[in-house]
Amino acid sequence: MQQTTSISKRIATLFHNIKGIYKTDASAIQVEGQKEFQEYVDYLLERGMRINNLRLAQFRTRNNLPYLGLQTIQKIETDSILVSVPRELMLTTKIAYFSDIQEIFDAYPQFFCQHCAGGWQDRILLTYILYQSQLGRQSQWYHLISNLPRDIDYLIFWSEEELKLLNDEKLILKAKRELQDFLLIQKTLTHILDQFPQHFQKETYSFENIKWIFIHLVSRCFGSTLEQVAFVPFCEMFNHENTDVRYKGLYLESNLNKPKDDKESDTNESDESDGDSDSYEQEDYQYPFEIQEQIKIYKQKTPTYKLIEQELTVYQNQVDYQDLDAITKLRLYQEKCNYRIELQIQYMKNKRWFQENLNLRDNFTIIFVSKTLEYIQEQIKLYEIDALTYEQVSNIIQNVTQNSELYLEKVKEYAHQKLRVKNYELKQFEIPEQPQAIETVDEMLKVGIPENAKPFEAKADWKEDQFDNFVIKCSSKDEFEKDAQAYFSYGTISNRSLLLRYGFSLEYNIYDYVEVKSQYIQYIPYASDIAEYFQLSKYMKFKIRYTRINDDLLMYFKMLNWQYDQGISYLFDDIYDSTIINQAYNLIKTYHSDHYQETLKNQTEKLTGSKLNYHDYFALIYQIEKQRIIEAQLEALQILKCKIEKKEYGEQQFEWSSYLVERFKN
Repeated sequence: MQQTTSISKRIATLFHNIKGIYKTDASAIQVEGQKEFQEYVDYLLERGMRINNLRLAQFRTRNNLPYLGLQTIQKIETDSILVSVPRELMLTTKIAYFSDIQEIFDAYPQFFCQHCAGGWQDRILLTYILYQSQLGRQSQWYHLISNLPRDIDYLIFWSEEELKLLNDEKLILKAKRELQDFLLIQKTLTHILDQFPQHFQKETYSFENIKWIFIHLVSRCFGSTLEQVAFVPFCEMFNHENTDVRYKGLYLESNLNKPKDDKESDTNESDESDGDSDSYEQEDYQYPFEIQEQIKIYKQKTPTYKLIEQELTVYQNQVDYQDLDAITKLRLYQEKCNYRIELQIQYMKNKRWFQENLNLRDNFTIIFVSKTLEYIQEQIKLYEIDALTYEQVSNIIQNVTQNSELYLEKVKEYAHQKLRVKNYELKQFEIPEQPQAIETVDEMLKVGIPENAKPFEAKADWKEDQFDNFVIKCSSKDEFEKDAQAYFSYGTISNRSLLLRYGFSLEYNIYDYVEVKSQYIQYIPYASDIAEYFQLSKYMKFKIRYTRINDDLLMYFKMLNWQYDQGISYLFDDIYDSTIINQAYNLIKTYHSDHYQETLKNQTEKLTGSKLNYHDYFALIYQIEKQRIIEAQLEALQILKCKIEKKEYGEQQFEWSSYLVERFKN
């Protein structure tokens, strides 16, 4: 099966062509008369910032909604630096902390201390920028602050009706939780600043002002790979697209900290984060009533080998020891019971080996364990009805042990190659824990400070980036035509995370996905006690993407159909028959039927509707992208099936990139 990086890159290129990325935008309008913005740019240029042929311009969405961005004045060549900002112009957490209001941060370490509060840097910057905003032109950050637009928001501030447009209960719930987190921060900060009238005017930290700065911290700051969270002047003007334009640290020749390999530090290497990959959802671990009852009964059962011992005792008590035939039968029965007990002990040893060597929190492994244990018991039953000898069954169980070791080797390879997991580690004792909820200002300010923990190190001990200039730079693949919109990549981010972090979604987002799940617990009742004990999710979840057929999806149905006699290598041979593909297709088809009532064509036509506001527009894109991905996966599975069966699929061949562009170019 074709599952290579090159396919992803080809699809990305094709999507760029569909959207006209890097191309001249004839509808863009140069923004004139922005006095505040021009003062801002002039201020930065005087202090060493360099801008390469960029200007502020107004662009339009497909339904003609205006938005600001940066437009190229001349052609921008590959490997060019678009913007270079001296590190001294960056507003960092360290600058904010060691300022005129440091006493506030020191007075409330529960809220601002790195040892106690997630997002502590954002809270320090939020407070500092509020303080600086009331200074007006006396603030050294006046130009930065005065050019932060007011008319922005992101998902957590959407109305209830607007959130419903997403048709994604999980995303809506996360947005509501994050809104509650913001409200707690806002209330706590208000309470704290009430104590410092010598520094803050009451109107400075109004709800709207806190919200305004908070949104910019979430959406416009840099920091995931910098030593500190930072505002980088001018660079917040770039909009996002899936280009290869990245930010880097540039070292001058005179910098003693310049890396020996003389390479620029790439500070935002792509990641696959989507904001929710490790979330613990309580409903995932709520087993159906019948499964709970089955687990309860199973746990109450006396171990089989003890039942055999009880059977033997009952039999012995009934034997007439004066009868030689009865004594002979007793000896035979004792021998049979001893062998049965020995086989059950071998079964228990295998079960213990699974616990000590396999990751029983891995869904594939729990299915493998279930089928293996069931297979062993089936062989033991064949001995009990005299269909197999003790030696035969014992040898079979020994082979099971060898096969289990082979499975461990193969599943490690699978995790590394297909899931990009560096280490296949045991996790059965890592039960997910919900952090203790903090719901009130009083609770927030009573968070305990760890013993011997200083709120902050001395000024000289704060880590700082060592580069000279923060630069946004094209790669060898980025080349912008004259009058094109210049984009910067925020990272490899799904639409779900784009909405949560920045308040927008992208069409033809190669990093978007649809989460489809199957309640596989119904297929593994034999090992359901293990699943429940180790808090294994009852769902198997699959992230369906544009760029490939999901390996795990096919592997899942292969494991469900697997018979132990087929061997371990069969599971990992990357060969799938029509039955497996049909089951995968039916799961995706059910998702499609449950979520999409209108055709993709009708949905796409709505994007040009003049009555859509920004929230309507981005919610519609969010839905359309998921429908595109699901329909692409359905058709790709059909193409794969035809390929396996050596049948023609119309005029299409199993060439993913050509197929996608033909499917969605209109």
